[in-house]
Amino acid sequence: MLIRKEQADTFLEKYKSIMAHLNGGGIPSGIKEYTALRSEIYKRIEGIDKNCKELVGEQFIESLRSAICTNFVYLKKYRNGYVLQDTESGIYYQVAALTTPLEEFLPEFCYIETAIVPFENHLLCDGLVFSRNILIGKNMAKEIRDGYWEAKRTGGLIVNSASMTKC
Repeated sequence: MLIRKEQADTFLEKYKSIMAHLNGGGIPSGIKEYTALRSEIYKRIEGIDKNCKELVGEQFIESLRSAICTNFVYLKKYRNGYVLQDTESGIYYQVAALTTPLEEFLPEFCYIETAIVPFENHLLCDGLVFSRNILIGKNMAKEIRDGYWEAKRTGGLIVNSASMTKC
Protein backbone atom coordinates (compact mmCIF):
# COMPACT_ATOMS: atom_id res chain seq x y z
CA MET A 1 0.00 0.00 0.00
CA LEU A 2 1.45 3.31 -1.10
CA ILE A 3 0.42 6.77 -0.02
CA ARG A 4 -0.56 9.36 -2.62
CA LYS A 5 2.33 10.64 -4.74
CA GLU A 6 1.85 14.22 -3.48
CA GLN A 7 2.12 13.06 0.14
CA ALA A 8 5.20 10.96 -0.62
CA ASP A 9 6.86 13.87 -2.43
CA THR A 10 6.16 16.23 0.50
CA PHE A 11 7.50 13.74 3.04
CA LEU A 12 10.64 13.01 1.03
CA GLU A 13 11.34 16.69 0.37
CA LYS A 14 11.20 17.48 4.09
CA TYR A 15 13.13 14.37 5.16
CA LYS A 16 15.88 15.04 2.62
CA SER A 17 16.04 18.70 3.66
CA ILE A 18 16.79 17.72 7.24
CA MET A 19 19.38 15.19 6.09
CA ALA A 20 21.09 17.77 3.89
CA HIS A 21 21.10 20.21 6.82
CA LEU A 22 22.73 17.60 9.06
CA ASN A 23 25.18 16.84 6.25
CA GLY A 24 26.47 20.42 6.10
CA GLY A 25 24.15 21.33 3.24
CA GLY A 26 25.30 18.53 0.97
CA ILE A 27 23.00 15.94 -0.56
CA PRO A 28 23.89 12.40 0.60
CA SER A 29 25.46 10.33 -2.17
CA GLY A 30 23.89 6.94 -1.59
CA ILE A 31 21.79 4.67 0.56
CA LYS A 32 24.54 4.21 3.17
CA GLU A 33 24.87 7.96 3.69
CA TYR A 34 21.10 8.39 3.84
CA THR A 35 20.83 5.58 6.39
CA ALA A 36 23.62 7.06 8.51
CA LEU A 37 21.96 10.48 8.41
CA ARG A 38 18.61 8.95 9.34
CA SER A 39 20.24 7.57 12.48
CA GLU A 40 21.58 11.06 13.22
CA ILE A 41 18.11 12.54 12.93
CA TYR A 42 16.75 10.27 15.65
CA LYS A 43 19.82 10.58 17.86
CA ARG A 44 19.71 14.37 17.66
CA ILE A 45 15.97 15.00 17.31
CA GLU A 46 15.69 16.94 20.55
CA GLY A 47 18.49 19.21 19.41
CA ILE A 48 17.26 19.85 15.89
CA ASP A 49 17.75 23.56 15.70
CA LYS A 50 15.52 26.42 14.72
CA ASN A 51 16.72 26.29 11.10
CA CYS A 52 15.26 22.82 10.64
CA LYS A 53 11.94 23.89 12.12
CA GLU A 54 11.86 26.81 9.70
CA LEU A 55 12.88 24.50 6.86
CA VAL A 56 10.25 21.78 7.33
CA GLY A 57 7.80 23.07 9.92
CA GLU A 58 7.11 22.24 13.55
CA GLN A 59 4.54 19.58 12.68
CA PHE A 60 7.08 17.56 10.68
CA ILE A 61 9.63 17.82 13.50
CA GLU A 62 6.94 16.56 15.90
CA SER A 63 6.31 13.62 13.56
CA LEU A 64 10.00 12.76 13.71
CA ARG A 65 9.96 13.01 17.51
CA SER A 66 7.19 10.39 17.53
CA ALA A 67 8.97 8.11 15.05
CA ILE A 68 10.43 4.73 15.91
CA CYS A 69 13.75 3.85 14.27
CA THR A 70 14.82 0.31 15.10
CA ASN A 71 14.88 -3.29 13.94
CA PHE A 72 11.67 -4.90 12.77
CA VAL A 73 10.41 -8.11 11.30
CA TYR A 74 8.70 -7.43 8.00
CA LEU A 75 5.79 -9.85 7.90
CA LYS A 76 4.11 -9.16 4.57
CA LYS A 77 1.58 -7.01 2.78
CA TYR A 78 -1.93 -7.41 4.06
CA ARG A 79 -5.06 -5.81 2.63
CA ASN A 80 -4.71 -2.58 4.68
CA GLY A 81 -0.94 -2.18 4.63
CA TYR A 82 2.42 -3.68 5.45
CA VAL A 83 2.90 -5.21 8.87
CA LEU A 84 6.12 -4.76 10.84
CA GLN A 85 6.88 -6.13 14.29
CA ASP A 86 9.29 -4.23 16.54
CA THR A 87 11.87 -6.84 17.54
CA GLU A 88 12.42 -5.27 20.99
CA SER A 89 8.88 -4.53 22.13
CA GLY A 90 7.01 -7.12 20.06
CA ILE A 91 4.50 -4.44 19.01
CA TYR A 92 2.94 -4.80 15.57
CA TYR A 93 2.53 -1.79 13.25
CA GLN A 94 0.55 -1.47 10.04
CA VAL A 95 2.36 0.97 7.76
CA ALA A 96 2.21 2.43 4.28
CA ALA A 97 5.15 2.81 1.91
CA LEU A 98 6.24 5.94 0.07
CA THR A 99 7.06 5.22 -3.56
CA THR A 100 7.94 1.53 -3.93
CA PRO A 101 5.88 -1.38 -2.63
CA LEU A 102 7.89 -3.21 0.04
CA GLU A 103 7.06 -6.61 -1.41
CA GLU A 104 9.03 -5.67 -4.52
CA PHE A 105 12.33 -5.74 -2.66
CA LEU A 106 11.72 -7.59 0.62
CA PRO A 107 10.91 -11.25 1.11
CA GLU A 108 8.18 -12.03 3.61
CA PHE A 109 9.27 -12.66 7.21
CA CYS A 110 12.71 -11.07 7.22
CA TYR A 111 14.60 -8.78 9.62
CA ILE A 112 14.98 -5.14 8.57
CA GLU A 113 16.06 -1.80 10.00
CA THR A 114 13.84 1.16 9.18
CA ALA A 115 11.86 3.99 10.74
CA ILE A 116 8.12 4.29 11.20
CA VAL A 117 7.05 7.93 11.03
CA PRO A 118 3.54 9.26 11.66
CA PHE A 119 2.72 11.62 8.79
CA GLU A 120 -0.60 13.04 7.58
CA ASN A 121 -2.77 10.39 9.26
CA HIS A 122 -0.54 7.54 8.10
CA LEU A 123 2.20 5.49 9.67
CA LEU A 124 4.96 5.47 7.07
CA CYS A 125 7.93 3.26 6.50
CA ASP A 126 10.43 6.04 5.79
CA GLY A 127 11.72 4.43 2.59
CA LEU A 128 15.19 3.65 3.90
CA VAL A 129 14.99 -0.07 4.50
CA PHE A 130 18.16 -1.88 5.43
CA SER A 131 17.69 -5.62 5.12
CA ARG A 132 19.56 -7.81 7.57
CA ASN A 133 19.52 -10.62 4.99
CA ILE A 134 18.10 -12.95 7.61
CA LEU A 135 14.97 -14.87 6.78
CA ILE A 136 12.79 -16.34 9.49
CA GLY A 137 12.09 -20.04 9.57
CA LYS A 138 8.66 -21.55 9.09
CA ASN A 139 7.94 -22.20 12.79
CA MET A 140 9.04 -18.76 13.96
CA ALA A 141 7.12 -17.15 11.08
CA LYS A 142 4.00 -18.98 12.24
CA GLU A 143 4.48 -17.65 15.80
CA ILE A 144 4.94 -14.10 14.51
CA ARG A 145 1.93 -14.39 12.19
CA ASP A 146 -0.20 -15.77 15.05
CA GLY A 147 0.98 -12.84 17.20
CA TYR A 148 -0.12 -10.43 14.49
CA TRP A 149 -3.61 -11.95 14.30
CA GLU A 150 -3.90 -11.82 18.09
CA ALA A 151 -2.80 -8.15 18.12
CA LYS A 152 -5.31 -7.36 15.40
CA ARG A 153 -8.11 -9.18 17.23
CA THR A 154 -7.40 -7.51 20.59
CA GLY A 155 -6.71 -3.99 19.33
CA GLY A 156 -2.94 -4.22 19.83
CA LEU A 157 -2.12 -3.54 16.18
CA ILE A 158 -0.91 0.06 15.82
CA VAL A 159 -2.51 1.52 12.70
CA ASN A 160 -2.29 5.29 13.20
CA SER A 161 -0.38 7.95 15.08
CA ALA A 162 -3.07 8.31 17.74
CA SER A 163 -2.40 4.79 18.97
CA MET A 164 1.38 4.91 18.43
CA THR A 165 3.61 4.96 21.48
CA LYS A 166 7.30 5.67 21.65
CA CYS A 167 9.10 2.45 22.52
